[in-house]
This record gives sequence, structure tokens and C-alpha cells, in this order.
Amino acid sequence: MTTAQKQTIHTLRGQGQSMPQIAASMGLSVNTVKSFFRRERQGKDYCRNCKVLLEQTPGGRRKIFCSDKCRYAWWNRHRDQMQRRAVYTMTCAGCGGAFESYGNRNRKYCTHECYIHSRWPDEAGG
Repeated sequence: MTTAQKQTIHTLRGQGQSMPQIAASMGLSVNTVKSFFRRERQGKDYCRNCKVLLEQTPGGRRKIFCSDKCRYAWWNRHRDQMQRRAVYTMTCAGCGGAFESYGNRNRKYCTHECYIHSRWPDEAGG
């Protein structure tokens, strides 16, 4: 593969084209384009969302997103892949109903309204 072809593949990928589209436009096999990216990716980390090359900090935590904007965008598109380990099923101290709390096992009320009504029953509602 020539240097010009490699640059063209990177340009087309940067424009958002898929690997089959790149292969078709350049007259290459899809497997050739896939193996090119596999070889390019070895030892390098790219943003999960925008595929920008990430610079890792030596001795630091491994980055998987280039920015908060990309992280939030990826999370919103892949909610089914999120591994939520800190979900707690609780009973509301105000209304007695069941609710889920994410990341806070000490939460007591399902909503702010339940908290207000439980704390100040005479003043709640008017």
C-alpha cells in the first residue's frame, strides 16, 4: 500500500466514511482496509466516540475519551452498554414507595417533594 493510499484512507475515515465505503471508493478489499486500521491501531488508543488519537499520561489512568463532550455523547448513545454497579433499591421514608438510587446508598427520599412533605408536613402543599 502506498503512502498516498494510506493518507487517502485516513482522510476518508476522518470525513466519517465507513470501511466498506472507503474500500469501494478506492477499489480495495474491505478486509484490506480493516487490516490497515488494525495494524495502525496496535499500541495506540483512540477516543471511543470520535476516533481521535489519544495521548496517554505515563503512570496515569488510561484515557478512553478525548473530552467530556465525547464521553457524554458516547454514554448517551450506548446506554445499554453501561455497567451500572452502584444502583441501590430503596424505600422512601416519606411515601413508603420503592425507588432506585444511583451512587448514593444513604438517600432516604424518592423526590424533593417527599422530603419537604416529610420534614414539614404542616407547610407542604400550600
